Amino acid sequence: MTTYLTKNQDNKVFHFRVTPKENGLEIVEGQFYKYISKSFQGAGISINNITEADTKKIQTEADKLIDDKLKDEYVLTEFVESKENTYDVYDKAKYHYGGNFPKDLEDFQGFVHTGMFICWLIDNDLLDDEFFEDSLEDIKKVKNRVLTGAQFYEIWMDGVFAIEEVSEIGNRFALNYFDFDTGKYVSDYENTLAKQLPTLFHVQDSWENYEKIKKVIDIRFAEWNNIPIEKKPWWKIW
Repeated sequence: MTTYLTKNQDNKVFHFRVTPKENGLEIVEGQFYKYISKSFQGAGISINNITEADTKKIQTEADKLIDDKLKDEYVLTEFVESKENTYDVYDKAKYHYGGNFPKDLEDFQGFVHTGMFICWLIDNDLLDDEFFEDSLEDIKKVKNRVLTGAQFYEIWMDGVFAIEEVSEIGNRFALNYFDFDTGKYVSDYENTLAKQLPTLFHVQDSWENYEKIKKVIDIRFAEWNNIPIEKKPWWKIW
């Protein structure tokens, strides 16, 4: 049975959950909109020869972890799955290879659609400063249109777009908008850039294309953040 604990501190939500398995503990912990860690703590038990004593041992280890969190002012909470307590990675370029990925395209095309969103995050200073403190020169190159977002995604993120790489505001927006299953980004991307193309993977990694999708993301962000898209002059009341 999964045990879930949370702690509210300085307007931040920290979470921890542990689930005993046959041969160890599945552990997930993190901070909403900041990071999440998923791990498995093995108990050195053969899954083919598990005894009642082994099961008790695993539960005892889980109880120790739970007690440590309770001492750290975490509280037992009903576990309700959400993006905030389950998402660790938004996308990986390698997810797209094989299957419907066109065989005639270079692998780099698997970076482009997510790379354009990352470019938008860079333009709006929504990446995590601490995480990318060693890549400031290349961030400047993206802003100066020398390096594309897809190239930055390949060079500095190794084709893995994770929540820990994004600021809190960026993650709040991305969890809502970028999610491939429930967000609008993919459909916006296809409708804006890929309508006349065989697949979204055929979109060219160009600044012209980026400027087109940037305008759409700007509008989505304004809608999400309740920002008036176009403020009228004070004298124009109609």
